[in-house]
Amino acid sequence: MKQSHPIQVLTKALLAAFVLAPFAVAVAHADESLHITFFQIAHADPDGGRLCCSNSSDYVLPGLGINGLPVLNPGGEGGAAAPLDLIGDNEITWWSPTHDSNVTYTGTGIVTLPYANDSFFAVNGTGSLGDGDETYYQAAILSGTLSAPTTENISFSVSSDDMVFVYLDGSIVCDDGGVHAATSVPCITASSVSAGNHTLQVFYVDLDPTGAALEFSVNTEGITTSATPEPSTLAFFGTGLLGLAGFVRRKIGKSA
Repeated sequence: MKQSHPIQVLTKALLAAFVLAPFAVAVAHADESLHITFFQIAHADPDGGRLCCSNSSDYVLPGLGINGLPVLNPGGEGGAAAPLDLIGDNEITWWSPTHDSNVTYTGTGIVTLPYANDSFFAVNGTGSLGDGDETYYQAAILSGTLSAPTTENISFSVSSDDMVFVYLDGSIVCDDGGVHAATSVPCITASSVSAGNHTLQVFYVDLDPTGAALEFSVNTEGITTSATPEPSTLAFFGTGLLGLAGFVRRKIGKSA
């Protein structure tokens, strides 16, 4: 039987990998989904348990800060106590282990929309550390791509205990600030969103031991969301291809 040359094997394997990789990502990231990243905030954090209780619809400024985090609006907190976990341009660090030693990254996953969790306590929003437990407070970022078939205003439904901030292409759409019981806020883009793909980010945090909940959905018909491919998924394919290339090089060396 005629054997394929190692170069032919490598070529076919690389081609197959590149053809199949998008399908593997697509299986993990269906159309009504978002990627979610979880963080725990230590009980020792200076903002934990001290910001109760008020609602604010202008808690943050219209755009994200230079580090990609929500920015406190110093003049518009609506009576809410100002957080202490701030850096630089008043970015809030409840979602950043890099800038806040009390914050710990704890995992990732995929959620489908509409999303509803009325026990969004640590660990990872499972409620394992439930009502009244002050061991950790819970934070999370939902992110992905929002696709609009036409230019239009987009409506969302959002309710949170405590805070949630929704951004489209880095600009605020929903601002439900303050530490409070579960409340819903009006949520529609201020201007028409162009047809095509847009970056969607939802920043959630619970900072009080009583109650933790998040509901989020897209109301506008025809709008789809997809979870941003995780870097680890792409790294998996890259590592596999490099390993395959090394294997074939060794085979070529032995056959030379």
